[in-house]
Amino acid sequence: MDSTNSSRANLKKYIKIGRKWRFVPVHKQNGLPYPGTVIIDGKPVRSNAGTFYLEYYEDGRRVQKPVGQSPREAKDAWYAKMSLQCSKHTSERVEENQPPELATVASAFYRFVEEARATKEDSTYRAYRRDLEWVEANLERNLTTQVGRDDILRLLTKGRDSGLNAKTVTRRLIVALMALRSSGAVITLKRGDWPKVTEKSVETYHERELLKFFAACEPVEKLLFQTFLCTGFRKREVNTLTWNDVDLRQRTIRVQAKPKYKFKPKNHEERSVPIPTSLIRVLSARKRSQKESDLIFPTPPHPKRPEYGGDKPDEHHLELCKRIAWRARLNCRRCSSGARSCARGPCCEGWTLHKWRHTYATNMLRSNVDIKSLQILLGHKNLATTERYLRSLGVLDLRGKIEKSNIADWIKTKR
Repeated sequence: MDSTNSSRANLKKYIKIGRKWRFVPVHKQNGLPYPGTVIIDGKPVRSNAGTFYLEYYEDGRRVQKPVGQSPREAKDAWYAKMSLQCSKHTSERVEENQPPELATVASAFYRFVEEARATKEDSTYRAYRRDLEWVEANLERNLTTQVGRDDILRLLTKGRDSGLNAKTVTRRLIVALMALRSSGAVITLKRGDWPKVTEKSVETYHERELLKFFAACEPVEKLLFQTFLCTGFRKREVNTLTWNDVDLRQRTIRVQAKPKYKFKPKNHEERSVPIPTSLIRVLSARKRSQKESDLIFPTPPHPKRPEYGGDKPDEHHLELCKRIAWRARLNCRRCSSGARSCARGPCCEGWTLHKWRHTYATNMLRSNVDIKSLQILLGHKNLATTERYLRSLGVLDLRGKIEKSNIADWIKTKR
């Protein structure tokens, strides 16, 4: 068996076609498998049922190994096998005193994602995986040392032509460069290669919106979003909050690691955030009435699924936020999410969880909290990240001066 065949691994799927069970190949694009699609009679077909098999050669013999029923299991098994085959083949070449076999892009990306899985937050791991999957699908190279500046520029062009914004494409390529360079690739870019990214202005909720929103809330819903508003916490910082994080006497809520819920603070920075006495009173009352969970906001029970809910973080706060906004008739009625329109249902893009954080930060600055203190409250690693709120605040504070300007008076007299 030559080295080319011994380092190859293919994905197949065992599915029922008509009345017979058959093995069919998984669709490939640019050398990468896409397990959601199989090839039947030469045509790509979407497939949900069936079992995936990994086919490879070991010691000259063909091996077919079942690797699960989900596309993610299948793709992870393929990446793992390709990484192992690549490493084994490389060591064989080195022992023969020949130049080492160059690492494949697929194995470099797989190792990088697995390292992120072990050392980063789960959300970061998933984001890296999505970014690198896009790069793999669009990068026309197989070996890491084949990738150069021209390939990166081509990816920038592909991203722009496919409608992605410059910030998204830039982030994906930065992740790809980290993965490639960690495997020994040398890729040098020039100063002007990266596209200019327009910094979005900070969007906040207005007082009228908040009054209508809270008026449409049930008591627990109101407490949940008051917590978002009064702490500036991120999604995972809120949905993993436990009663041990709340100091009723000091009137603070602490962000700290919780291995039980696989939560680590962003930038590994634990912090305590003071909260208003009014919120402490409501939290204290909820603590007295809630006995079943350590979490302040656990997943609510499901009427038909007894295993659902209980002592697990609630992952549906964003959907709840949009439902309450719809209930309060606060949808903008202009945006759409896929086939859904916010004029007909709870999917308004103007209602996000991070907007509560923006509202908190902007109001802290307007209440004369200094920028360095706000950086600590928000858990930002770099002060520059916090300073973007100053630019937004400057625009808001100009509103009163503009209303008093001669231009405003001129429009009034001319009407």
